Amino acid sequence: MPGASAGGVVNKPRTSSVELLYQGSSSEFVDALTSEVLTHVAVRHEYLLRFSRGDYPSMAFAVRDFALQYYVYSSGFTSYLQAVINGLPLQRHRQTLVENLKEEQGVCGSADNVTPHAVLFDRFRRAAGVTETLERRFTPCTTVLVWRDLFLQKCQSPRAGVGVGAIGLATELLVSQIYAQILEGLRGHKSLSSEHHRFFELHIDCDDGHADELLRITEELCQDCSTREAVRFGAFSSLNLRTAFWDVMLARALVGESANNGY
Repeated sequence: MPGASAGGVVNKPRTSSVELLYQGSSSEFVDALTSEVLTHVAVRHEYLLRFSRGDYPSMAFAVRDFALQYYVYSSGFTSYLQAVINGLPLQRHRQTLVENLKEEQGVCGSADNVTPHAVLFDRFRRAAGVTETLERRFTPCTTVLVWRDLFLQKCQSPRAGVGVGAIGLATELLVSQIYAQILEGLRGHKSLSSEHHRFFELHIDCDDGHADELLRITEELCQDCSTREAVRFGAFSSLNLRTAFWDVMLARALVGESANNGY
């Protein structure tokens, strides 16, 4: 019987975020959207699954290529966050994200979180084999350039919900799950020491808290139906950009060094 559980009880189908754009409470809408985001292909992409298993012809290349390409997007994170802060109408919402920004910059947080996150990622990049010589001859793939540029546009949108959907539901909410898969692959890649995992470990530990704060902000903003549309658009358009990036990274990792300028 459709919709029936093993015990014969009929389970009510989960209401989708589309159905809740113009009805229901803001909490119901955000809950539905959260569930959809967490099952998006961007979170469990084949690229990530194979990376976690070390299932590429050359993991040395795959790790180095990730360090190079992902940096093109991730190096702008403080700019993305600042843009969302600038667009939030309420001071208390802005202040919440300012604290997040300070953690990224290493100026607040716990005693083991005083190094700017950009510095931690750069240490990982160097350990992965990204030398200054390699950087000078490196050409970013087209998709990561588009991802970076369009993601920043969303964060800068005059409609605050677009940026909140992008940085919250499509980023902070997912980072711990995505980075857990990356970290598993790095731990299996024995040429990297544990000290070079710190960037990923830190985000796995702290970004769920950031996500909770952003979800609370999102729920307050989504009292307004037009903002619900903006949040949903910001979330799914950003997830689709991330998926496109994983698609290209999968293709690159499968062919390895032979088709990627030898680096």
